[in-house]
Parts: sequence; C-alpha cells; structure tokens
Amino acid sequence: MSEMDVLVRLHRGLKERRAPQAVAVDLLELGAEKWLSAVGVRDLYRIVRYEQAHPKELRMPENWRRHPGLSRAYEAAAGAVAGITTIKPADPDDPESLRRWLDGALELLGLPRDEPPAARATIPRRARGPYRRLPKPRGARGDHGGHADARERMDAATRRERLPGVSVRTYRRAVRAVLHLQQRTEVLAQERDREASIAFGKARLAHLVSEAEFAACPATAAFTAYYVARLNMRTQFTSGSQTRPMDTLAEELLAGALAARTCRPAVLASVLTRWSVLDRLSDVQCGELLGRYYEQLAASARALQRSYDIRRDPAHMVVRAGDDSSTWNAASRAFNQARTGWLNATLALGYDDVVEASCPGKVPALVASDVAAWHQFDGGEQHTDVRVWAALPLPWEVVLGEDDCPAELVREVCRHFGIDAEATGWTQPYRQDKTERPEPAPELVHGVTVSSPLLAHVLRSNGIFSGQSQNYVVGEA
Repeated sequence: MSEMDVLVRLHRGLKERRAPQAVAVDLLELGAEKWLSAVGVRDLYRIVRYEQAHPKELRMPENWRRHPGLSRAYEAAAGAVAGITTIKPADPDDPESLRRWLDGALELLGLPRDEPPAARATIPRRARGPYRRLPKPRGARGDHGGHADARERMDAATRRERLPGVSVRTYRRAVRAVLHLQQRTEVLAQERDREASIAFGKARLAHLVSEAEFAACPATAAFTAYYVARLNMRTQFTSGSQTRPMDTLAEELLAGALAARTCRPAVLASVLTRWSVLDRLSDVQCGELLGRYYEQLAASARALQRSYDIRRDPAHMVVRAGDDSSTWNAASRAFNQARTGWLNATLALGYDDVVEASCPGKVPALVASDVAAWHQFDGGEQHTDVRVWAALPLPWEVVLGEDDCPAELVREVCRHFGIDAEATGWTQPYRQDKTERPEPAPELVHGVTVSSPLLAHVLRSNGIFSGQSQNYVVGEA
C-alpha cells in the first residue's frame, strides 16, 4: 500500500471512531518510527501486536450513530405535492434544505409556517418517584395527529381559486404528507445538532480538516490521526478520573510533527490548542480558529439552554428520572471543549480584555446515580467545580448575551470555595498535567472493561451492551 493510500485511510478515520491500536497499524505502514525514540518505537510495536492478535470483527463499531435522514417522508411529501405543482428538490439528509422546500410547499397549500406541534406529546419531567407507564399521546405524531386543524386548511372556494383542477382528496393528502415531513424535519435538526455536539466534544474540529492539508505533512497526519483516536476512546464506568487522551506516544508524534519541514500547524490546532501549536499560526489563521470555536461555543450554548430544566438544583448534578443525560452530557462536553479552545485562541491573540469582560464558566456533566453513590461510598465529596458553577450565572446565558460574568466574579467565587481559578481552568485554559502510558483501547461492556475481547463480543451480541442490536451504530458510550 502506498503512502498516499495510508494517508487517505487515516484522514477518513478522523470522522470515524477507530481504536488507537488500529491507527497504530497504519502509522507503522507510514513509517512513523523515524519520528519516534527507541521507547516510542517499542510502544508502537506493542500496541500493534495487540491489534494483530485480536480479530477486528469482535470490536465495537467504529462509526458514530447517525440519523438516517428523511428519504421516505420526503419522497411521500414530494410525490403528494407533485400532483399539484413542482418545487425544487431538497436534500432529505439536510434539515436546512428540507426547511427551504417546506416553505414553498406550505405556502402552496395555504398552511402557516409556524413551528409544528411536537412529534411526541410533551411529558412533564418528574424529579423523583417510581416509574409509571406514560399516557399515550392522542395522535400518532402528537396532539394534532400530524394533521392540520381544519380551520388552517383552505376552504373549497379558496382551493378552487388557487389550485384549479386539484381535488380535495389530493389536497388533503398533500397537507398530511407535508405536515408530517415538517414535524420529522424538526426532529432531524435536533439529531444533527446532537451528532455535531458528540463529534466536536470528542474530536474537536477534526471533521473540518481537508484531505489535501492532512496529507501534505505525513508527520502532522500521524499525530492528528492517533490523537483523534485517543480522544474518541469510550468512557469507562469508574468513580475516578477517565483516561487522558495525551499519552507518551502522542507526545513524541507531536514533537515530530512540529519539527517537520512540512508541518501544518493549522491541522494540529484543529485538535490541540496548546500555545506551542498556536504560536506557529498567523494572526489570520488564529482569528479563523477563534471564530470556529466561538461558533461551536454558541451552538453548544443553545443546546444546553434547550436541555436545562429550570427546576433543577444546579448544585445537584445527578441524573433524575426524566433527564436526557446523553444529550446534556454531549452538549456540556462540547461546550467545555469549545470554551478551552476559545480561551486558548483569545489569549494567543492577546485579547485578554475580552476574557476579563466576559468569562463563561464550565458546565458539569450529569453523573449517573450509581456512579455518584459509588463515589460517596469511597469517601469522595462532590467536585468543587459543581459548587462553583452553581454560584455563577448560567454559562449559556453569558455566551448568548443574556447575562454578564466578568473574570473577576469567577475569581471571587473560586476563592470562596478555596480553589485557584487559573490552575483549575476557570479563567485560563485547562491544562492536563498527566501523560498516560500508551495502551490499546479496552473492550468495554457498559463502560466496564472485559479482559477477553471474545467474551465482550458475546455479551454485546446478546444485547447487554446498551440494549442495541447488531445493526445499530453506537454513538456514545
């Protein structure tokens, strides 16, 4: 296999969830030994041998879960409207494209462009209490059953005037299909936002790296591919800290990339915003990076605002009945990653006054109740960051301009709880001082390490892993 073929495969893996040991095999074919010390070469061969000893078919899926799109609903709506008029086709995988198509279809049918009723009846959240069977919504797709109210449709005289020759049956069929697509489009838009939060929260801006820039420097490509694989490792069920993405092998690959004559610092900065990387960017490149991180920060802020339950005690971030912890944790992880990148880029450009004027706080994840109980049983206390976040203005309101949070207020709250605001990442970018030893990604079942890959495969095949079938692509664990 040629060097370019390996680079193309590594670039494709930036949008997947490849295990570090699988990437290590490609690095060996790429000749990564020339960028490593003797210890680094030994670690590389060790995890490659692990990969060669364990069949790939036993591993967890390497693709992110993705909404399949609305091909069937769109074809039904387009077919129903085709009997009336022709509208420019839309992309059934893109919510914005579908919304533009729906604007024309709704106007044609004389329907309002208001936000459609929920695809499912809204069930009030319960803070605590036993599980009860939820009442079924009155309609199959919400309170209106997916159909427009009779008063919103055109009457017979208006229909004959605006749609001559169109039967009432054809018109009503088009109304039902278009409104159903409108509801499904809003669900698709929310899923696309969730997918973007998961991808960014794990791999930062790796999905924006072009193949040409990635392949221009093999040393840069080697570090980026391996580090993204480390970032994408699944979380483990533990009361302690998770495995850090930076290990000694990644550090050596980073040093090799920075020393390369063809180094692409913009590619490195898409996944790692250390100042040693940002210092190699021009002001224009750093400004573009700052804009991208702030866009993601705002998008994550909107997702958190939609997900937050105003009745929640912010000092008690433990999952309750009715909480959508998966969406919240994906959005909070993306927010914190975007915040770190934004802080790094802001300080690299010398915009300290921006941070002093507005410094949004960090957002804690929702902790599973069993993990919280385990942590308490081990004698641990609630993390101080949760108490700090509870005492500050809500971070998404600061980002969206609905509240103020100057850096001095953050420092004051941190001093009150006895922590250093800069060292703990509240007013300065958070820096991890721990470097892991290179290890293959473990086989997990519900976050618990299983020593035998074959046993892990059997357990997952029998639905023990997240209760998902074999044809379901796992998105987050």
